Amino acid sequence: MDSEEKRKELERNILKIMGERLAKGQMTPERAQSIARMLMDKLHPPLTLEQLYKIAPTLDDEFRELGEAIIPIMKEHDDVLKSVVASHAEKLLKSGKIEEAQKVLKDASI
Repeated sequence: MDSEEKRKELERNILKIMGERLAKGQMTPERAQSIARMLMDKLHPPLTLEQLYKIAPTLDDEFRELGEAIIPIMKEHDDVLKSVVASHAEKLLKSGKIEEAQKVLKDASI
């Protein structure tokens, strides 16, 4: 999935949360408006995946209810990072650089 698709997915998930909470009376229209403004400010295209991964964890700083929309994107990012680190460590091991591989894994906390 490219960065624009990922950005749109995140926006859809946030809008879903907002819609559900508005329908249940768990969010005021004013709060929904504030969230919408924040989204326009922070998630305006074009964004790279790295920018999106950097911005996503900040979206629930003021709006805690957005956490459930942010968690999947952060988990995906963590999974990608772990895969890259593991692959790098594996290459180091195959080339006999055991201490370097251990250091890479320790530094990444895998």
